[in-house]
Amino acid sequence: MPHKPLRPCTEPGCPTLVERGRCSAHQQATRQAEDRERGSAAARGYDARWRKLRLMVLSGEPLCRVCRADGRVTAATLVDHVTPKSQGGSDHPTNLQPLCAPCHDAKTSGERHGLRRG
Repeated sequence: MPHKPLRPCTEPGCPTLVERGRCSAHQQATRQAEDRERGSAAARGYDARWRKLRLMVLSGEPLCRVCRADGRVTAATLVDHVTPKSQGGSDHPTNLQPLCAPCHDAKTSGERHGLRRG
């Protein structure tokens, strides 16, 4: 398989060559800045009550809901808000779904880019 041509990182002034986008250092810096802007997990409502609710959801439905719908058997490790809290979603059990990390990452990435997934 041929390699893609390398290009400079899209961060102004960065000489690091990458296949596309930003280098790993600038990707990490962007994630850290986003995390600081979002606030701590506790400040966003992910406290002891949330941890208890999370365990309840995972014990009641231990498989990733998206994988299961696609015919795959994958353990769920995260509890996702179907409608994100930032868009008015609640912690009500009907708004929560168990997901594996790859499915959660894909859904979250889609939400950040204006797409909607299950």
